[in-house]
Amino acid sequence: MTEFNVEPLPFHPAQIWQWDEGYVAVGIDGEFLQLDSKLQKLGQVRKPFPCPVQSTALLGKELIVTWVDHELMLARMASFALDKGFEDGSDRGELRTRTTIDGAIHPAGVVWSHVLDAEPLALCSTDEQFVFILWKKGIYAMGIDKEEHWRMPEPRWKELERFPHGEVVISASIQDALLHVWSRGAAHNVYHCENGELVSSDMVECDGILHSVYSHEESHLLCFDNGDVIWHRPESPQILLQLKGTVQHAMWSERHDAWHIAGWREEVLFSEAVQRRNNFDEIPVQLVVHDDSTLILMNSGEFVKSAFVSN
Repeated sequence: MTEFNVEPLPFHPAQIWQWDEGYVAVGIDGEFLQLDSKLQKLGQVRKPFPCPVQSTALLGKELIVTWVDHELMLARMASFALDKGFEDGSDRGELRTRTTIDGAIHPAGVVWSHVLDAEPLALCSTDEQFVFILWKKGIYAMGIDKEEHWRMPEPRWKELERFPHGEVVISASIQDALLHVWSRGAAHNVYHCENGELVSSDMVECDGILHSVYSHEESHLLCFDNGDVIWHRPESPQILLQLKGTVQHAMWSERHDAWHIAGWREEVLFSEAVQRRNNFDEIPVQLVVHDDSTLILMNSGEFVKSAFVSN
């Protein structure tokens, strides 16, 4: 595969976001780096908080971020103004000595920051609203106005009571005006984004442990720990695909009318009519739309062109 002519990221990436003025790359150890619209570096790598990033979500021109440190049993959530960049924060040694809420260390250079009293399980957003789910606490919806819109109890499914950790939420996404929440046991709740009202609750019959979910309108790509993938659509037969390993990222390709999947050392096009694969020596992290092409960000920090025609 031909490498794309862009410098590799100087860290192992976890995620990359595209926004109005370029891109933001996030590293597995909490690094942040801004890139221009051509994927060229802007400024230096910054580390606002000395913990791994748990999840991120784009809210207009702000980036919502959560961090979790299981050893120190702490969690934070904060918002960054992308047009103001990032700053370096405290080192990890300071976290060990600041154990009270009043004395808690917060990420540097933020619009706002909160100490979380439970682990954040999922985070998603639109341009006007973001939703996060806290373990054994509930679902919380907030707006770009920084006000809480609503909260609901943590989802529970009686069918999963005997499934170890089956009720633990692993994914949330907003499609149109509906919030979709998925658990490890493939249980699925749908809520109104406006008021948090529960619209529906169901389960997908399967044998594996759900690892991640990618959604497009009413279609959902269910990705399991063992590499199984199920294309789940209302009132349509499910389509199953076996991959080499756990899915790293996926998105819907309008051009191919198929799911474009970054898998374990492979990329895949998956639909009713098409199943195409391209192998890698390295592990892909994320599919990145750039101009008219689709790039693949690798675990090494390199960008390469997809073997498939652009999305």
